[in-house]
Amino acid sequence: MLKPLYPEGDAVCHAVLVHPPGGIVEGDSLSVEVKVDAGASALITTPGAQKWYRSSGRTASAETHLTVADGASLEWLPQEAMAYDGARAQQLFTIALAPTARFFGWEMLCLGRTTRGERFASGEFRQGIRLVRAGSDAPLWRESMHLVGNDPLLTSPLGLRGLPVMATAWIALGGVADGGGTDVVLAKVRDALAGEPLAAASAPDEGLIVVKAIGDAPEAVRNLLIAVWKSIRLQVFAREPQLPRIWST
Repeated sequence: MLKPLYPEGDAVCHAVLVHPPGGIVEGDSLSVEVKVDAGASALITTPGAQKWYRSSGRTASAETHLTVADGASLEWLPQEAMAYDGARAQQLFTIALAPTARFFGWEMLCLGRTTRGERFASGEFRQGIRLVRAGSDAPLWRESMHLVGNDPLLTSPLGLRGLPVMATAWIALGGVADGGGTDVVLAKVRDALAGEPLAAASAPDEGLIVVKAIGDAPEAVRNLLIAVWKSIRLQVFAREPQLPRIWST
């Protein structure tokens, strides 16, 4: 991790999570664990895409565990994961929130190196995501995905429609700073998504909002999620939007 920065003052730590090799090759196993203690606030991003390289047969794996304590907040804003054609990857992502923890985060996946015209014609990508709130009998959100190269789902109008980028974002309120509740925040999110036919937001549980989007380029989908984050930051985190400095370098 690079040196923590405090562009918003001492209350919020901006951190850049660095993976020096720059990519994950077959047989690799990568683990990331983030804990935000009670009353603390953090914004974490990455300097570039996470790359899953082509495999000759073995699977690579990555596990990310985010834990946010009571009264704490975490904004998880990594750049996309990119699965090269022929990659064999397994990704597990767990978000564990205390009852009053606040969270905004996203996960983006790009299938193939789009700037080279590459598509995910072979390989395999498995992903499991689980978001839990302490005191709840069941996860607030759970999903799993298994994609294989040239899967009909990749081009189906009921699937990805031939688009290489997909993303999910979550907003867990834990008590909204500036008044209002789930419905108010959801309305702001939908306003930010207005005019985007390939993105939608819903509230599957009180205090939780989920955004889904697909697109033809990582930059376009990322900018859409940034617009969502900007639209709710003041209300949910009681702070004006402040972009991570590394995004400008």
